[in-house]
Amino acid sequence: METNEYYRKLLNMAVTAGSIMISSGAETHRVEDTLHRILGTTHFEHADAVVFTTGMVVTLSDPSGETLSISRRVTDCSQNFGKIAEVNSVSRDFCNGKITLDEAIEKLEWIKAKKRYNSFLQYLGYILASCGFTVMFGGEALDALGTIFCGLILSIVELELGPKIKRGFVTTILAAAMMTITATAVSYIGYHGLGISFQTHYMIIGGMMPLVPGLAMTTAFRDILQGDYLSAGSRILEALMVAVCVAIGIGAGMSCSDMLGLSETLTLSFNLSVTNVPEFLFAAFSAGVAIIGFYLLFDTPKKYFFVCGLNAAFAWSVYLITDSCGLNGLWASFFSTLAADFFAYYSARILKAPMILFLVAGILPMVPGISIYQGVYSFMFGIGNASEILTGAFMTTGVIALAIFLMDTVLDMEKRIRAHILKKRKS
Repeated sequence: METNEYYRKLLNMAVTAGSIMISSGAETHRVEDTLHRILGTTHFEHADAVVFTTGMVVTLSDPSGETLSISRRVTDCSQNFGKIAEVNSVSRDFCNGKITLDEAIEKLEWIKAKKRYNSFLQYLGYILASCGFTVMFGGEALDALGTIFCGLILSIVELELGPKIKRGFVTTILAAAMMTITATAVSYIGYHGLGISFQTHYMIIGGMMPLVPGLAMTTAFRDILQGDYLSAGSRILEALMVAVCVAIGIGAGMSCSDMLGLSETLTLSFNLSVTNVPEFLFAAFSAGVAIIGFYLLFDTPKKYFFVCGLNAAFAWSVYLITDSCGLNGLWASFFSTLAADFFAYYSARILKAPMILFLVAGILPMVPGISIYQGVYSFMFGIGNASEILTGAFMTTGVIALAIFLMDTVLDMEKRIRAHILKKRKS
């Protein structure tokens, strides 16, 4: 039997692991599962962890001994898949007896202090994500070249001004506004100065996608499925606030561009359909490139880039195929989300990594960014029905949630059946 000092150290180690995961954007139920596995290595009769998006309470208790409990508030928040994956690996190794408690503590402290990718790779991430999404949503290669400037401005605001502003929502509004003005300016200068026609709306939609709350939305849906309604509610509120800030920023950018006479190339409609195999492959490839750029911003380990990009390409391919079969966007989002969830589940099992790493990659292309742009455009210029467009965005979000719930339920049933069969075989 270990000493109380050992259990105090273990409790502190578990809380450190949980704090890193919460601050890095992990789902609440995943953090609780990790803590329960760590605490399960003790002899205590009761080992429990209650986790929120802003903190946790971890307790070890036994009728024959003293009760040990720690509560900790988590204030820092970022999107860092690398730290989630590394903490998951440390907890697995500790629970399997591959490393000692002191080694686990040392590794967690290293993970906690680890720096993100350097500035060049983060700038590159914004540019790749913006250009990739531009082509994925139907833009041409020329539009992607113009979007380079949008991604550059976006990265300057987020990486240089963001830490000085220290208000995430304000930074998002400013980034969206500056990106929109940049897109209209590039299009205006290109047409009147160089005789080049850019499709401004594709540049804007590509530039805004790195700002959309895809991670918060995905984790909220998975928390709802696990019954963590309090955490899910706070994440949904966060996602809604970010989406509103993006819309306000784009609206402000459109208004400034209109006053400066730069908005003449803005339009409402998008064409996502593909007419031949090369267009299809180019769109799917662009989705993969966009996600790899996005995942540079999430500080994801490079060994997962290919699989995450492949899931995005696979999910978007399903979307395009469904759309070409004549089904509307809601059905296309539903089937592509099912495919993304299925791919993410088995990728996580094979690579022994958190599922959220791979799921977000497949979900991001389906986030209704186009609807945000169209709703703002309709509101600003009085063309189209803004309320109908925003209602469609909420319906798309609901369809994505429904697909995640359905596929996760089916996969959980498969897991239980497989465990039952294995248990019967052993007995």
